[in-house]
Amino acid sequence: MKTLAVIGAGEGAMPILERARALDYVRTLVFGLADSIGRTLADEFVELDIHEIDKIVEACRERNVEGIIASSETTTEITAIVANRLGLPGNDITGGFAARNKYIMRSRVAKLKTVKQPRFSLYEEGAVYDYPVVVKALDNCAKRGISIAYGNEDIADAVAYARKYSSNGQALVEEYIEGGTEYSVECLAGCGLHEVIQITEYESYGPPHFSETAHHQPAALTPAMRAKVVEAVCDVLKVLGINYGMAHMEIKIVDGDVYFIEVGARAAGGHIADTLVLNSTDFDYFKAAIDCCLGQYEHKDVHDVACSGIYFRCSKNAYLKPLFEQAKTASWCVSYLANTEGFPVTNNGYDTVNTGHIAYRSDHKITIDDCQS
Repeated sequence: MKTLAVIGAGEGAMPILERARALDYVRTLVFGLADSIGRTLADEFVELDIHEIDKIVEACRERNVEGIIASSETTTEITAIVANRLGLPGNDITGGFAARNKYIMRSRVAKLKTVKQPRFSLYEEGAVYDYPVVVKALDNCAKRGISIAYGNEDIADAVAYARKYSSNGQALVEEYIEGGTEYSVECLAGCGLHEVIQITEYESYGPPHFSETAHHQPAALTPAMRAKVVEAVCDVLKVLGINYGMAHMEIKIVDGDVYFIEVGARAAGGHIADTLVLNSTDFDYFKAAIDCCLGQYEHKDVHDVACSGIYFRCSKNAYLKPLFEQAKTASWCVSYLANTEGFPVTNNGYDTVNTGHIAYRSDHKITIDDCQS
């Protein structure tokens, strides 16, 4: 029996803990606050603020922890630091944690020839920018703190919005890449391997906050384009030192070129990792991530076995009301949640995923055309 430390016991920890509980070779040591929802699934729960790194390291040493895994964006850097101190499999922290700080991230990816990215800089008051530009919180995720500025008249508001979500008050200013289609790439790293598990096609509100409105797997890419994405993504993971566990990378494809947007060293949110990958592939994603972090992962081929996707209950999807009604009894519906009566405007960051959704599994992409007359 191997002990796996799980940093954080919030919602993001639940699929990790649920999968670990079903494995007969893993016991979990979970760190979190007293009211954390994941504490009931932990084999051992330690009530501790996740930022108390010295105490976490000490507790892990006392229990002979053999692997450590992040449960959310907030815990990724902490997990890497703890793994480094314990000499366990973990992501690189040399010269700064590149999987969270977007400026370090972009600076390292700039060395690669297999992927493009927008011009970028840290915000400086009085600097001259080639508008429009995207302004981001330096170290947040899920579209928190992202907006677009079209000129000098609104750059200050965009920066102020970004700073609200940035841990150090800094904002990143990037060239706005117009056109193309957005995707996320669900990745795995461990034991010297960097692998692409699935590619997700996004639908979103677009500017100003780019909130996602739907996800679909597998993305409709030609074999040649998929191979190009896989090569670029694996190069990014390597140059950023993401060597263990799950990774969720956002990209954009414009005129056949792959543009890197950002990456998180953790499972994707928005039910991509815990629902869509499970339904669209034959791959045991969370078990594989656990094995990676324990240093015992072996490559397994991934096959697409179905189409899977999710539509969020938001204003852009109001035209799908008949589909949402039909989903209540449809054989293709694998998850239905309604936290609101209507289809609210949610183009302000993370709120989209909180309003409700329908998720599907089928032999084709479910659309409004699937509504029965």
